[in-house]
Amino acid sequence: EDPTEPGAFFSPWFGIESSDNLNLIQPVNPWEGYSWSFYNEYFQWEPEYNRNSASYNTKAGHVLFGSVTYIASNQSYNVYHSDINTG
Repeated sequence: EDPTEPGAFFSPWFGIESSDNLNLIQPVNPWEGYSWSFYNEYFQWEPEYNRNSASYNTKAGHVLFGSVTYIASNQSYNVYHSDINTG
């Protein structure tokens, strides 16, 4: 269900952080005051830096799938986020 008051920002998410808690990788699903969307985000606390993937629209009630997978061979992460209802 969409929030009843426009203008609010709300964003359920899960993610992983580095052991020093300075780097965060997360799929996010924000209500941006007028619609729901989903995207992946990398956030570094210090020095502060934020980078988001492309953002896609979704709707209340849609099922989203997100994953963060560690790739040991090159010490990186694969971050995936999709709307199961629309593909």
